[in-house]
Amino acid sequence: MSGRALRYSTKAPRARSLFVALIATASLLLGSCHGKTPAPVASPVPVQVTRAVRQTVPVMVEYVAHTQAVQEITLVPRVEGTLDLVAFRDGSLVHKGQLLMRIQQDQYLAAVSAAQGDLDKAQANLARAQSNVQDQVAAAKLAQAVAQYQYAKVELARMAPLASKSAVSQKDYDQSKTEYDIALANVAAAQANYADVKLNQRTSILDAQGSLAQAQAQLANAKLNLSYTTITSPVTGIISFVQVDQGNYVSPAKTPSLATVSTIDPIKVVFQLSESDYLRIAPRLLVMRHEPRRPVLRLFLSDGSVYPHRGTPENINRAVDQQTGTISIEAVFPNPQALLRPGQFARVEFPIASQQNAVLVPQSSVQSLQGTPVVYVVGPDNKLQLRTLETGTTVGDWIIVQSGVQAGDVVVVGGTNRVQAGITVAPTQGPSPPRI
Repeated sequence: MSGRALRYSTKAPRARSLFVALIATASLLLGSCHGKTPAPVASPVPVQVTRAVRQTVPVMVEYVAHTQAVQEITLVPRVEGTLDLVAFRDGSLVHKGQLLMRIQQDQYLAAVSAAQGDLDKAQANLARAQSNVQDQVAAAKLAQAVAQYQYAKVELARMAPLASKSAVSQKDYDQSKTEYDIALANVAAAQANYADVKLNQRTSILDAQGSLAQAQAQLANAKLNLSYTTITSPVTGIISFVQVDQGNYVSPAKTPSLATVSTIDPIKVVFQLSESDYLRIAPRLLVMRHEPRRPVLRLFLSDGSVYPHRGTPENINRAVDQQTGTISIEAVFPNPQALLRPGQFARVEFPIASQQNAVLVPQSSVQSLQGTPVVYVVGPDNKLQLRTLETGTTVGDWIIVQSGVQAGDVVVVGGTNRVQAGITVAPTQGPSPPRI
């Protein structure tokens, strides 16, 4: 028994020590659960900020608009024949002077050759009429008649005194007188013949000149018709789908259109300005062609995107449409990438006035909270304030604020997905849209 008592007495202190240790550990754990430790301090949230600005801005009004080509040219056949060549791809860009189509040329080449032959013949006839062969013959005959007349006159003058003295017979005198009369008559006949030859020559020359002019006109017309068989682009632009397939017969009377070419750079944007808006800006519109800087227009496409190039108003229609009470305005926009095509619908933003001392914030700073525009403003202690805004129209990348912020207020433009009102932020200067 003493052995069992010894073994028991040996184990009892170990059990008590273990028990005490467990109690101490539990006490420490319970103490730690009921004790208080300081909460960690939250780090400031980094945000990007910029300041609200005050400046004079244009008051913009949007109008429904549509695009038009500055030049739109319908290609029509000017001669008849078979369309034997179509040298363009439907809807492609074509350049001024580029070959587009060709009408069969055989009959027009033949017409040019025939007209050239008629011209050569007319030129030969004129040269023949202008030659002086007949004139020379008539002149020679006249000279001969004059010489004979002079001889007969001298002979008669010599015979007359001799006949009065009976130095020669009367018969010889009469013969000399007859030869004189004949020579005189021959001179008159030669003169008349020479005049007639000259008149006929002038008439022949005039007739030949008329025939030559007619032949020249016929050749020019034949060449013109031949040139009409080749159809080239009158401008640089986009060509429509071909209206008549290759191999078909075309004519001016029966073919109203072969294709249409439209210029697209620049492109025209047409919109209707209300009469009241027109009266507000009429002085500016009337002198806009003489201003070095014209109003800059923005164009919104049908998908809501903003067209990257700005336009300028160019023309005002002559009258107000009495049915709609509007007047048409034509603006011109650069279109180097050919994004715009004639017939598109869009919205044009037009400056009709100026607003003095407007307060603006970047559009990127404005958020929507249950349909209400709000903005985060950084206070002097770098704590965020959530302010409700009353906004006006947008001006470029800015938006006019009627109430809610003042010029100089620091608004958050980046990092708003991690912030809420009341937290402390670490502001850094963020990107600011270009000033208007």
